[in-house]
Amino acid sequence: MTEIILILFLLCLIIQVLFHFLVFRGLYGSKEKTTHSEEIPSVSVIIAARNESKNLPQLIKSLATQEHPQMEVIIINDRSTDESDKVIKKAIEGQKHFQQININSLPDGWTGKKYALLKGIQDAKNEILLFTDADCIPKSSQWATLVAATFDTRIDIVLGFSPYENRATWLNQFIQFETLLTGLQYLGLANLGRPYMGVGRNWAIRKHAYDLEYLKSISDIIGGDDDLMINHLATRTNTSIITAPSSQTISKPTESWNDFFKQKIRHLSVGSHYHQKDKTVLGLFTLAFLFGWIFFFFLLVSTINPYLILATFGLRSLSFYSIFARVGQKFDAPVRFWALLLLDLSYSIYYPVMGLRALSAKNIKWK
Repeated sequence: MTEIILILFLLCLIIQVLFHFLVFRGLYGSKEKTTHSEEIPSVSVIIAARNESKNLPQLIKSLATQEHPQMEVIIINDRSTDESDKVIKKAIEGQKHFQQININSLPDGWTGKKYALLKGIQDAKNEILLFTDADCIPKSSQWATLVAATFDTRIDIVLGFSPYENRATWLNQFIQFETLLTGLQYLGLANLGRPYMGVGRNWAIRKHAYDLEYLKSISDIIGGDDDLMINHLATRTNTSIITAPSSQTISKPTESWNDFFKQKIRHLSVGSHYHQKDKTVLGLFTLAFLFGWIFFFFLLVSTINPYLILATFGLRSLSFYSIFARVGQKFDAPVRFWALLLLDLSYSIYYPVMGLRALSAKNIKWK
């Protein structure tokens, strides 16, 4: 029995190391595309907001400084019960390239954010639809320009990265780790020609390529307006990535574990709708991640030489942490190296528990 566990343990480590080198490592060697200003397509920035009166002034102020030569901003106020309507009107007053849409009720079968996005997309006048959230801020005045410049004649979708603000808490350290690891997966696989998802905080698509009929078909699902649409449309030839810090948006993190778990359950609940090939690849890596730790602890107390097990697992960890840290530095989203071992172990417990909870979750809400 111990010999079988050892073989499975080594198999789990091999799968992880292959993933680290084939998927993750390619990201710190990737180069960003540069395009002359006259070639940059026009952009419509679309933000769906609900009860975001505290965040909207800062976002609008930041968007007003964007240097893109042809950009409009559409803010859809989805049935807010706070002061969002007044806040938006005041903040965009006198700015002709800003537009506000108010939604007072939802049609049958629609969830709030998807219907808000539908209305925004229908009103958009420009070639590129660029999405972010109301609690996000572009890291630079070049955000819209850099994302738009990544498009060329063959590219319909661009996936960006969106880290969270740093806080001096263990929860924030875990959020930073989880966000970067997720980014390494979806950006790394897209870089290899296997795009499967993105984040609604920072992605873009050509308006003619956006499938409104598909959006209607998933209108009753909470979440998935970003990753399910990308999973539906993205291919190895029509998708590109952008990771430079100046092309990122930065988001405000949740401040409590309870809010974080609710957020992640909402995100993970749509994973069952991915293409089967994507679920297989992600499931293989996740299981190797989880069982690598389980078998490690089992073998440490077995009859096998513990120094051999420690050395083998140490090599796996060294490959993971060195690549993780290096890509984190490139993305300007570093995680403290001293915390990686505990974050790694915590994630191996957290992810399967949250995944199982997401599969059985009911009454999931956007806001």
